Amino acid sequence: MKKPTAKADANGAQETLPVTTAVKSTAVVTTDASVFDQYEGVGFEHVTARDVLIPRLTLMQGLSPQINPKKTEYIKGAKLGDICDVGTGEVFEGSILFLPVYYIKQWLEWAPRDSGKGLVNVHPDDRLMEETEKDPTTGKNVLPNGNILSETAQWFGLNLSAMGRLSFLPMASTQLKKSKKWLHLSMTEKRKRADGTEYTPPLFYRVYELTSVDESNAKGDFFGWKIERNKALPEFADNWQVLLKEATAFRESLMKGEAKADLASMQPGEADGGEGRSDDESSM
Repeated sequence: MKKPTAKADANGAQETLPVTTAVKSTAVVTTDASVFDQYEGVGFEHVTARDVLIPRLTLMQGLSPQINPKKTEYIKGAKLGDICDVGTGEVFEGSILFLPVYYIKQWLEWAPRDSGKGLVNVHPDDRLMEETEKDPTTGKNVLPNGNILSETAQWFGLNLSAMGRLSFLPMASTQLKKSKKWLHLSMTEKRKRADGTEYTPPLFYRVYELTSVDESNAKGDFFGWKIERNKALPEFADNWQVLLKEATAFRESLMKGEAKADLASMQPGEADGGEGRSDDESSM
């Protein structure tokens, strides 16, 4: 047992101090996160689709800020060819499984890259295309004000490689032909009713595998999308009915204009694949 210690006061007298003994805590520290199960959705009661931007899926290219350590958008471990969810910073290597629910085409107006202004406007149709001139060097459509108009196909759906996260994927320039192929695969899908008549099932009937592949054109090498059919939703997962409910709810939100894609943070040429255009850009 430790003896009491003494301390001298201002007059030199000794003061006896009590001994303090460190007491170990007997509290049990647990890492069992199931305690949160009872609080499902708490704190998000007033959050609606209008309050949330749909994160964007993109391919890591040479100019992607996510692979540049000097950029604020840098994601540790991201590399060329990876599929990246730029909203969450999650990176997927090789491929993802995606359930499409909605397709739309828009024309994005970009300021010249060297201006640093980025996305200027989003147009719902191609009326401004008549005012553009094709740049013979880049193949881009240039407006009289010097801005670039980019035809962009946008696919919205559930990223099943990320537990069904709501996502969208823009495709422009060299990747437009991939979008057309995707539409072809979807629209040529057929099912039979009980009475034997055929019909085209909804876009969210089938899961697709989206793979990052090497491509090249006159402007150089880059990464593009490869779109392949995977399983039909009822064959994909035991909880397919839950996914179907989420898909239809997401589509309804998009149709109402409530859910919004994260376009503002896009980089010029991000959805293009390569910086130039492909000679068969308009082909299947």
